[in-house]
Amino acid sequence: MKKSIKSRKPVLKSSRLKRSKKQALHKNQVLGLGTKMVNSVLIGLEENDASHVRKIVEGLDEYDLARLIESLDVDERKKLIEILGDHIDPSVFPELNEVVQEQVIETLDEDQIVNIVNELDSDEAVEILEHMDDDEQKSILSQLSPELKYQVSSSLHYPEDSAGRIMSRDFVAMPDSWTVKEAKNFLLTDENLPDEFFTIFLTDEKMRPTGEIALDKLLRAKASEKLAAIMDGEIVPIDVYTDQEEVAHMFREYGWRAAEVVDGKGHLVGVINLDDVVDIVHEEASEDIMHLSGAEEGDVYKSVNSIWKSRIPWLITNLIATLLASSVVRGFESIIAQISVLAVLMPIVASMGGTTGNQTLAVVVRALATKELTSRNTLRMIFKEFMVGFMNGFLFAGLIALITWLLFPDFQKLSLVIAIAMLCNLCIASLAGILIPLVLNKLKVDPAVSSGVFLIALTDSGGYFIFLGLAKLLLF
Repeated sequence: MKKSIKSRKPVLKSSRLKRSKKQALHKNQVLGLGTKMVNSVLIGLEENDASHVRKIVEGLDEYDLARLIESLDVDERKKLIEILGDHIDPSVFPELNEVVQEQVIETLDEDQIVNIVNELDSDEAVEILEHMDDDEQKSILSQLSPELKYQVSSSLHYPEDSAGRIMSRDFVAMPDSWTVKEAKNFLLTDENLPDEFFTIFLTDEKMRPTGEIALDKLLRAKASEKLAAIMDGEIVPIDVYTDQEEVAHMFREYGWRAAEVVDGKGHLVGVINLDDVVDIVHEEASEDIMHLSGAEEGDVYKSVNSIWKSRIPWLITNLIATLLASSVVRGFESIIAQISVLAVLMPIVASMGGTTGNQTLAVVVRALATKELTSRNTLRMIFKEFMVGFMNGFLFAGLIALITWLLFPDFQKLSLVIAIAMLCNLCIASLAGILIPLVLNKLKVDPAVSSGVFLIALTDSGGYFIFLGLAKLLLF
């Protein structure tokens, strides 16, 4: 329970887990799942041999048990959870993929969920409850311990993917007026300290952060020194509403191991640790990669029906883009009928444009995500990508012109047509690859989600139009 600064007591939040995730790595056991172990579990599940399955699983740490659960299909997973029942370690659930975690939670009754959540840290409890509907949330929250209920309820009020939602309340904070001796005495005598902590956060009498001290620095300091005198006062508190991508960027820029999170009044309400940021980076990177192709993170764990439904919108959008390109080709139907070789060559121009655009798009989307692309270097980046597109266009225009002249000697002007079309489309594709995500980002639309569709529509339609339009002008 948090204690008042005025009573010269530190603010701290104790961890509920009996052991931390990292402590499990120090156990005297062989880590990692082998094929034999997985197959043995599968045989036990198939034969409904509960004791055999429990015997195998009881030796696994939470990380390996999570990987085992993820490796099973939905029915096998359900059967394993039923066999383990209340014996499953709550610390397994934060290690599960989000999709699998939801599937497993659905197989449990409310009492089991309450028991699990009560054993988790506040940020981990939030991860489980945030995907439930309001009625389920309220019912489970009402059965949690008062302290955890307050912490989880507070975090759930913040937007998803915000600092307030992902912050941990497992931290140690002390008044900056304390001496080193007072701080050490507290750390040696208090039984409710978090399982692991490396930084002590300092606050004033109004609970506003004033600095921080690394644990090793505190241990080396003289007993009579004031904490305010040895603290690192160059702190940048994170507002509770800051987006998690921005949080990850700040950790990268400042080289933090932990950062304070403050509310609208500047009061210290939570902490974000480096391991949380690693999860954010992994999540955001996976999400962007999947969105570029129209897939979703966690598809490997979903049912066929769920994956099918999630991919339909992307495929419909691509169908519209393809129909647009086809309508361009239809407008030149008569000249294609007269020179059928045009139909052989025009996909080359469109394909090269698409590839060029995607190369630029990948660079720009990453640069936007990592804040490397700013208002100061945007124009330079646009010019640079245009020049790369022009140089590639010039090179491949000459190469495709030579190939066309050798393959179709009866249509010498066709070499000139495809060379000009190649040069133009690669230049356009390079510009599109940077301008499309920039415009979408300006409009507050995730460029990783929508850029690919617009790029395909532009490079395909543009490539066909330029090539066939030039053919109509120069060959007829």
